[in-house]
Amino acid sequence: MRILILAAASLLALAACQPETKPAEESAAVAPTPEEMGQDDPSVPFTPAAVGEPRTYDATSKTAMSFTPGTLTVTPTPQPSANMPSGAVFAFSSGYRLETTSMPGGATQGEKPFDFKPFFIDTTGAQIDVAKIEMYAIDNETIPANAPNGGFCEKTAFIATYVVKSPGAEDLTVAAFAGDQWPPKDETALCGTFMYSVVH
Repeated sequence: MRILILAAASLLALAACQPETKPAEESAAVAPTPEEMGQDDPSVPFTPAAVGEPRTYDATSKTAMSFTPGTLTVTPTPQPSANMPSGAVFAFSSGYRLETTSMPGGATQGEKPFDFKPFFIDTTGAQIDVAKIEMYAIDNETIPANAPNGGFCEKTAFIATYVVKSPGAEDLTVAAFAGDQWPPKDETALCGTFMYSVVH
């Protein structure tokens, strides 16, 4: 009897030392595809959608003439990839420059969207259409040493634009915001509004 007990104990000890075997379906894990990981398929070339032509405006409001005298040229930029939105470069004749990425739907984002109506003006007398406000996140801000009052903000984080077209003219209002979140906590994030116009 004692020999049988010792033999059984030896078998148990031997079994405990053996590596654990996994079912075939567990050991044969398949790496996720780029699409499953939210990446583009590298074998499929990405062709960005065409963007509009650059538009050049003259500074017309007191704030625009004070901070960015001269002209503003807005150049749309294409999507860098299928998963990224397009953007625009805002280049001022003073050398001030904002490189941006579009924020589709940003004007109505959040539980309490920012109220633009007190700050944007429709020069035709119509009500502001919030759906026409374009939002941009600032990727890079270049402030030249000779800029009259620096940039729009001490550090500009977001801008919103509103275009009003009328026979013979086009007005562009830019609202600039500081801070690290959108929508902002309150109106103190607004650095100012700046108006530019082009005459056809």
